[in-house]
Amino acid sequence: MQSLKRVDRQKEFTEKVKDLVQEIEGDDLKVVTFMEYTTPPEKVKPKVIKFDKVVKLLRLIAEEGKVQKGVAKIMLYSPSTGRSRGLTPTMMAGFQYIQKGMSTKPHSHNMASIYLVVKGKGYSVIDGEKYYWEEGDVFVVPANAVHSHVNTGEEDAILFDITDSGLLENLGILEFKEE
Repeated sequence: MQSLKRVDRQKEFTEKVKDLVQEIEGDDLKVVTFMEYTTPPEKVKPKVIKFDKVVKLLRLIAEEGKVQKGVAKIMLYSPSTGRSRGLTPTMMAGFQYIQKGMSTKPHSHNMASIYLVVKGKGYSVIDGEKYYWEEGDVFVVPANAVHSHVNTGEEDAILFDITDSGLLENLGILEFKEE
Protein backbone atom coordinates (compact mmCIF):
# COMPACT_ATOMS: atom_id res chain seq x y z
CA MET A 1 0.00 0.00 0.00
CA GLN A 2 1.36 3.38 -0.97
CA SER A 3 1.26 6.26 1.53
CA LEU A 4 -0.81 9.24 0.57
CA LYS A 5 1.23 12.41 0.30
CA ARG A 6 -0.51 15.18 2.26
CA VAL A 7 -0.95 18.22 0.08
CA ASP A 8 -3.56 20.87 0.81
CA ARG A 9 -6.22 20.55 -1.88
CA GLN A 10 -9.13 22.07 0.06
CA LYS A 11 -9.63 24.94 -2.38
CA GLU A 12 -9.85 22.48 -5.28
CA PHE A 13 -12.28 20.17 -3.45
CA THR A 14 -14.61 22.93 -2.26
CA GLU A 15 -14.62 25.09 -5.42
CA LYS A 16 -17.99 23.79 -6.68
CA VAL A 17 -19.59 23.67 -3.20
CA LYS A 18 -18.16 26.83 -1.64
CA ASP A 19 -21.56 28.55 -1.27
CA LEU A 20 -22.97 25.62 0.72
CA VAL A 21 -19.73 25.38 2.78
CA GLN A 22 -20.04 29.07 3.67
CA GLU A 23 -23.61 28.48 4.85
CA ILE A 24 -22.36 25.79 7.25
CA GLU A 25 -19.27 27.62 8.46
CA GLY A 26 -19.24 30.25 11.18
CA ASP A 27 -16.72 32.15 13.32
CA ASP A 28 -15.69 29.01 15.18
CA LEU A 29 -16.66 26.31 12.66
CA LYS A 30 -14.87 25.37 9.46
CA VAL A 31 -15.50 22.58 6.93
CA VAL A 32 -12.66 20.28 5.83
CA THR A 33 -13.32 17.97 2.92
CA PHE A 34 -11.09 14.93 2.77
CA MET A 35 -8.84 15.33 5.84
CA GLU A 36 -6.11 13.45 3.98
CA TYR A 37 -5.78 16.50 1.73
CA THR A 38 -5.06 19.18 4.31
CA THR A 39 -1.74 20.84 5.01
CA PRO A 40 0.39 18.54 7.15
CA PRO A 41 1.49 19.94 10.50
CA GLU A 42 4.77 21.79 10.60
CA LYS A 43 7.69 19.45 11.24
CA VAL A 44 9.21 19.78 14.71
CA LYS A 45 12.92 20.51 14.40
CA PRO A 46 15.66 18.92 16.54
CA LYS A 47 16.99 21.15 19.31
CA VAL A 48 19.96 21.54 21.61
CA ILE A 49 19.34 23.33 24.89
CA LYS A 50 22.44 24.95 26.38
CA PHE A 51 22.49 24.07 30.08
CA ASP A 52 24.81 26.91 31.18
CA LYS A 53 22.42 29.51 29.74
CA VAL A 54 19.41 27.76 31.32
CA VAL A 55 21.12 27.82 34.74
CA LYS A 56 21.80 31.57 34.46
CA LEU A 57 18.13 32.19 33.67
CA LEU A 58 16.94 29.95 36.51
CA ARG A 59 19.20 31.73 39.03
CA LEU A 60 17.92 35.16 37.98
CA ILE A 61 14.30 34.05 38.26
CA ALA A 62 14.90 32.44 41.69
CA GLU A 63 16.69 35.55 42.98
CA GLU A 64 13.81 37.79 41.85
CA GLY A 65 11.43 35.57 43.79
CA LYS A 66 8.33 36.82 41.97
CA VAL A 67 6.71 33.38 41.76
CA GLN A 68 8.40 31.86 44.80
CA LYS A 69 11.53 32.95 46.69
CA GLY A 70 14.53 30.74 45.93
CA VAL A 71 12.68 28.64 43.36
CA ALA A 72 12.46 28.88 39.58
CA LYS A 73 10.83 26.77 36.90
CA ILE A 74 11.01 27.13 33.15
CA MET A 75 9.38 25.01 30.51
CA LEU A 76 10.65 24.76 26.94
CA TYR A 77 8.50 24.48 23.84
CA SER A 78 8.61 24.71 20.08
CA PRO A 79 6.19 27.08 18.32
CA SER A 80 5.89 24.41 15.60
CA THR A 81 3.90 22.24 18.03
CA GLY A 82 1.01 24.69 17.92
CA ARG A 83 -1.52 24.44 20.71
CA SER A 84 0.39 21.79 22.69
CA ARG A 85 3.21 24.21 23.49
CA GLY A 86 5.58 21.29 23.92
CA LEU A 87 8.96 20.30 22.55
CA THR A 88 7.02 17.67 20.65
CA PRO A 89 3.25 17.62 20.09
CA THR A 90 2.82 15.37 23.16
CA MET A 91 5.72 16.17 25.51
CA MET A 92 7.09 19.22 27.27
CA ALA A 93 10.41 19.54 29.05
CA GLY A 94 11.59 21.94 31.72
CA PHE A 95 14.04 22.73 34.47
CA GLN A 96 13.36 23.43 38.11
CA TYR A 97 15.85 25.25 40.31
CA ILE A 98 15.70 25.10 44.10
CA GLN A 99 18.18 27.10 46.16
CA LYS A 100 19.90 25.51 49.14
CA GLY A 101 17.45 25.06 52.02
CA MET A 102 14.39 25.97 49.94
CA SER A 103 11.36 23.97 48.83
CA THR A 104 8.59 24.26 46.27
CA LYS A 105 4.95 24.82 47.20
CA PRO A 106 2.80 21.67 47.21
CA HIS A 107 0.77 21.39 44.03
CA SER A 108 -0.76 18.88 41.65
CA HIS A 109 -1.55 18.60 37.97
CA ASN A 110 -3.11 15.97 35.80
CA MET A 111 0.08 15.49 33.78
CA ALA A 112 2.63 12.86 34.74
CA SER A 113 6.25 13.97 35.21
CA ILE A 114 9.56 12.14 34.98
CA TYR A 115 12.41 13.98 36.73
CA LEU A 116 16.18 13.65 36.33
CA VAL A 117 18.20 15.16 39.18
CA VAL A 118 20.88 17.12 37.32
CA LYS A 119 22.47 18.64 40.44
CA GLY A 120 22.01 18.52 44.20
CA LYS A 121 20.14 16.34 46.62
CA GLY A 122 16.93 16.40 48.58
CA TYR A 123 13.57 14.76 48.60
CA SER A 124 10.10 15.08 47.14
CA VAL A 125 6.91 14.63 49.10
CA ILE A 126 4.53 12.81 46.76
CA ASP A 127 1.03 12.14 48.10
CA GLY A 128 2.35 12.45 51.66
CA GLU A 129 5.35 10.13 51.31
CA LYS A 130 9.03 11.22 51.14
CA TYR A 131 11.18 10.06 48.24
CA TYR A 132 14.88 10.90 48.59
CA TRP A 133 16.93 11.77 45.53
CA GLU A 134 20.44 12.90 44.59
CA GLU A 135 22.36 13.82 41.47
CA GLY A 136 21.80 11.32 38.66
CA ASP A 137 18.60 9.81 40.12
CA VAL A 138 15.34 9.63 38.22
CA PHE A 139 11.95 9.79 39.90
CA VAL A 140 8.35 9.85 38.72
CA VAL A 141 5.43 11.96 39.90
CA PRO A 142 2.17 10.34 38.74
CA ALA A 143 -0.67 12.45 37.37
CA ASN A 144 -2.81 14.15 40.05
CA ALA A 145 -0.32 13.42 42.86
CA VAL A 146 0.16 16.31 45.30
CA HIS A 147 3.89 16.94 45.42
CA SER A 148 6.65 19.33 46.44
CA HIS A 149 10.44 19.23 46.22
CA VAL A 150 12.88 20.04 49.03
CA ASN A 151 16.60 20.84 48.63
CA THR A 152 18.53 19.37 51.59
CA GLY A 153 21.98 19.59 50.04
CA GLU A 154 24.83 22.06 50.39
CA GLU A 155 24.31 23.46 46.89
CA ASP A 156 21.46 24.51 44.66
CA ALA A 157 19.40 21.67 43.19
CA ILE A 158 18.43 21.44 39.53
CA LEU A 159 15.77 19.04 38.28
CA PHE A 160 15.03 18.34 34.63
CA ASP A 161 11.54 17.05 33.89
CA ILE A 162 9.60 15.67 30.97
CA THR A 163 5.80 15.75 31.10
CA ASP A 164 2.92 14.64 28.93
CA SER A 165 1.37 18.11 29.17
CA GLY A 166 1.46 18.60 25.40
CA LEU A 167 -0.90 15.68 24.94
CA LEU A 168 -3.25 16.94 27.67
CA GLU A 169 -3.16 20.49 26.30
CA ASN A 170 -4.10 19.20 22.84
CA LEU A 171 -7.02 17.35 24.40
CA GLY A 172 -8.04 20.53 26.25
CA ILE A 173 -7.87 18.89 29.70
CA LEU A 174 -4.60 20.17 31.25
CA GLU A 175 -5.12 21.26 34.90
CA PHE A 176 -2.94 22.69 37.70
CA LYS A 177 -3.82 23.06 41.39
CA GLU A 178 -1.95 24.71 44.23
CA GLU A 179 -2.60 22.88 47.45
